[in-house]
Amino acid sequence: MSDRYRVVDEALGKMTLEQKVGQLFTQSFYGSVITPDVVHMIKDMNCGGLRVTSFYRQFRHYARPGQERQPFDRSSPADIPPNQFSDIKDTLCKPPYLTIRQYAELLNRLQEIAAERPYFAPLHLALDQEGDSSFDFVRGGVRFFPSQWGLARTGDGRHVYRCAKAVASQLAAVGFNVIHSPILDVVLHPDATYIGTRSFGMDPEFVTEMARQFFRGFRECGVMCCGKHYPGRGSTDVDDHHDLGAINRTEEELWNVELAPYRALAAEGLPMIMVGHSIYPCWDTEHPASCSRAIISGVTREKVGFKGIVTTDSMIMLAIAKKYGSIPAGCVMAAKAGANLILMKETGPIRDEAYRLVLEAARTGEIPERQIDEQVATTLRWKVDYGLFDTGGRVDAGKAEKTIRSKRMERIERAAAANAVHIVRDTQKLLPLDRNTRTLLVEQIAGPHLNANDLWAHPGCFWEILLTKSSQVAELEVELDPKPEDRVKVFEYMKYYDVLLMTHYSGRSTLSTVKLINEVLASGKKVIVVTNSPLPYNTPVDWPTVVCCYGVMPPQLAAAADIIYGDRKAARPKYPRPWDP
Repeated sequence: MSDRYRVVDEALGKMTLEQKVGQLFTQSFYGSVITPDVVHMIKDMNCGGLRVTSFYRQFRHYARPGQERQPFDRSSPADIPPNQFSDIKDTLCKPPYLTIRQYAELLNRLQEIAAERPYFAPLHLALDQEGDSSFDFVRGGVRFFPSQWGLARTGDGRHVYRCAKAVASQLAAVGFNVIHSPILDVVLHPDATYIGTRSFGMDPEFVTEMARQFFRGFRECGVMCCGKHYPGRGSTDVDDHHDLGAINRTEEELWNVELAPYRALAAEGLPMIMVGHSIYPCWDTEHPASCSRAIISGVTREKVGFKGIVTTDSMIMLAIAKKYGSIPAGCVMAAKAGANLILMKETGPIRDEAYRLVLEAARTGEIPERQIDEQVATTLRWKVDYGLFDTGGRVDAGKAEKTIRSKRMERIERAAAANAVHIVRDTQKLLPLDRNTRTLLVEQIAGPHLNANDLWAHPGCFWEILLTKSSQVAELEVELDPKPEDRVKVFEYMKYYDVLLMTHYSGRSTLSTVKLINEVLASGKKVIVVTNSPLPYNTPVDWPTVVCCYGVMPPQLAAAADIIYGDRKAARPKYPRPWDP
């Protein structure tokens, strides 16, 4: 081993088996308060890193579209340690608001706690920051970008690189060192609902080139990219948060299409991939990829030649629970299969039981200690390569806000929105909208607007933007999934307006406004829909006037307003689709 990695040998040499097993886990830190339980995860459970979300206090529920959230565990209150929340109202109560500087200081403090362990191994601090409506870091004036599909719409790799570098710069300034992106899935047909516009597109060569530029931007800022959802989920409509599905593609098809971006980026030094929870019968008929030795060790290490970190997708998904009977049992299978990191987006008893079962498997030799040593060493070596051992993972918190709120960042943010937004169709010839037209904006209360709820992003922000274009715009707010009382109000108010401007902010966990928009259109009212995806499964093809902005945040909504009122023409797409005019 070279002198460069001597610190890895020193760290491993000081670790007990219990500490090595802890290093296999990426635990979760929610909110802005370091509780005793957070210290416990770092110092007692010895986690390798944390998946960080600023706007939740806890995560223990999933919901299918249109359904109430249900806990995925049925723990008795007696099972929950006294220093944890057991049941909280996240929709009503958010964690304390921190400025960018304060948040950077908070992440520094997490690294300082890790430095108090008897071995030196800085935490990887990871997040989702995919764009559109996916932002784990959303407060304080952070810059917002469209989804990957929107970034790549014009086919300009330099533009994707600039945007990726801008995102990476602001994350690095605060103290994040891993992003669970880019999404490397190739969308094989427009009804592949799980991935949709999170991807760069439908052509493997195009996805590969855009991903290459994305990776370059992050690498230059010292933030590790994590390509997902390996080995490819662009052909499925199964959401593994709820169900376990099989992807029945041949080995040749997977190699030439789904694996093409991974093979290319692996050769260029991609540091991490995230393995999903689908079954690929051509390689393993029994286990999902995240728990398959045939896929993690055989396909990934031996055939693709990937030398980086293999992390599971969040194990807190029903695909795992249904397959193995419990999530902790699935975690043992993932560790046995060779995963370097096991992602745990849970803060209750499941987390502790998963650690206990993996440790038990290590103690009995079911998972050999030499295998665990290599799994942990691989992660630590990449942390060396990305400078975490030089800085301890800490940043100059005083510089963070200056980086994020710079004029240069603002220009890149605006250019990203301008390149993305376009008219999907306008068969009724409603665009551009006359500024004197009496218009009712029916705007959903978007999750990221609530999560930020600050000067830069908050409920009602689209209306405020539209008022800079016309004084003839009124607003009616509705739930993300409109309630019956929302429908009553829309039909009561709309008769007083000439045009309705209706948002269709949609995602995997929402039904959004499809039913409501259909009902308004059926009444004969003129409607302009503003959506975050043009794909037909998301935005019905019979809606006559649709503007797509690949996002729900103010920069994208401002660009949409420019298009709606004729202040700017949309950029031309690289590959026109049937939904492009």
